[in-house]
Amino acid sequence: MDCSAISAEAQSNSQRIQELGSEEGGKVAQNVAAGVAGLFIPVLWFAMDFQGAAGKEVSALQSRQQYLATMADQKGCAVAPPANTAAAPAVAIAPVPQLAK
Repeated sequence: MDCSAISAEAQSNSQRIQELGSEEGGKVAQNVAAGVAGLFIPVLWFAMDFQGAAGKEVSALQSRQQYLATMADQKGCAVAPPANTAAAPAVAIAPVPQLAK
């Protein structure tokens, strides 16, 4: 890879990381909605996503970014680090309250 290809790949990865951050936020909102609605219709709990695929993909992209930075350094490229490569902030979800018996 030459310097321009490394830079283009790093920019593409940064953009994908940002997209995955918003996707992960949407999944959290979907899980919260399914959890709350599951109090009334328990079958909806099966619609919840616990795999965290977006988070895993962000981790893989961050590893790729580190590899690209190392490769750019070895080739003497002046590639600036991407502006935002941090994963989407973790969102704490409060436990679902139990119904009074």
